[in-house]
Amino acid sequence: MDQALAGVLAVIGAASRTFTLQNAASMACRGDRQRLVVCLDAMTPGELAELAAAARLLSSEAGQALARRER
Repeated sequence: MDQALAGVLAVIGAASRTFTLQNAASMACRGDRQRLVVCLDAMTPGELAELAAAARLLSSEAGQALARRER
């Protein structure tokens, strides 16, 4: 495969993963559990692991931000 084409495909893959993760986060924020389950079921194990790690970090940081505001 041509190196330029491989680079383009890598960028498209990264953008697709980002969109998928943002879509899942949006559904979670809206409380749309039915569509969220469908979205999560379509993800690869790697995408699910990435999303779970991001969710843990977001939860932790949001909790700390709330605690700072309550002081």
